[in-house]
Amino acid sequence: MSATIFRNALLHVTSAEFSQVNEFAVSDHRIIPMDPALLENGTTEEINLNGMHVAPGFIDLLVNGCNGVSFANEPTTQTLEAMRAYETQHGTTTFVPTLISSQREVTSRALEAINVFKANHPGVCPGVHLEGPFINPLHKGFHPENYIRRITDSDLTNIMKERGIIAYMTVAPEIVRPKYMIALMSAGIKLSVGHSAATYFEALSAFKAGVHSITHIFNGMRPITGRDPGIIGAAFESPDVFAGIIADGRHVHPAVVKLIHRIMGDRLYIVSDAQAVAGVPKEPGSFSVAGTEIFVDSKRGLIDSKGSLAGTGITMMDGVKFLVESCGFTLNEALYAATAAPAHVLGLQEVGEIAGGNVADLVIFDDEYKVHYVLQNGYVKNLGDLM
Repeated sequence: MSATIFRNALLHVTSAEFSQVNEFAVSDHRIIPMDPALLENGTTEEINLNGMHVAPGFIDLLVNGCNGVSFANEPTTQTLEAMRAYETQHGTTTFVPTLISSQREVTSRALEAINVFKANHPGVCPGVHLEGPFINPLHKGFHPENYIRRITDSDLTNIMKERGIIAYMTVAPEIVRPKYMIALMSAGIKLSVGHSAATYFEALSAFKAGVHSITHIFNGMRPITGRDPGIIGAAFESPDVFAGIIADGRHVHPAVVKLIHRIMGDRLYIVSDAQAVAGVPKEPGSFSVAGTEIFVDSKRGLIDSKGSLAGTGITMMDGVKFLVESCGFTLNEALYAATAAPAHVLGLQEVGEIAGGNVADLVIFDDEYKVHYVLQNGYVKNLGDLM
């Protein structure tokens, strides 16, 4: 059996089997424990990592665009391929393209592109994130208000047909009536609360019904106050609910991130919320997403004309670094929030943890958070291959 052996590694987010070891192997696209018998095969390759960090490949559940392309603007397989190249280069081996509230025609094109892309790259893309249009315009962020609406029976029928290519949907529970939410979840479609003015009781009811995630907590939702716990308070006391956070230091203050982590622990996961400017050598003064002009402000980040935040230019590795350097996370805790936690949110199997038999999706990086190798489905790519 041919294999690639990795030695002198610092492993993170592991099963018990790999918690106290510094070497492992990859064979037939899978992670396996190191076995001296592997050396008897003359085709076995050995790579000395010299103390570099090894983590599961990052799983980004909210990517609007990157590498100069926007999925909302051009919902095509070419756009997805450009996104995949950039994501892999920065250690993200699984990503969920996001489509904000859009015209029905754009949504149809997006679903068609996702269907083809998923077939071409099994395991890389669990499906699309439909962020809207069934949200509350009071907390729309930069979503075009003209496309925000209530769900209908016809919408439900169409969504059911495409359930195999929808990773999850962000909805406002006060906008989507319970009968629709239950029908969607009964069909296996995962829902996340976001862009919502739901009360504490409305949110709690949604969580008890089976909604188990919040989209970019503290952004696009009813705030928490002393007399109104709102969505955030409901999530804090719901043990099965995860919360996504945009880890760029602008969307949520580091002190608040620390607080959320103390309360929610492993139920906190990070997303990039990246836009097309992520990875662009020279940032433009502005760019457009679904007809909305987004300005690149050196202090405030990406904002629309009303000052609403509109995504980021970061990678998941940037998010991990932010958690460690600004929010007091250990490296293992930060990596968990970028790997195992989002895997749990979508119920992804065989990824998100370094464990025997899991798919060899891995990122290998140094103490400066620089990526040296990425393994995707067991194939080793060094920095030169990724550029």
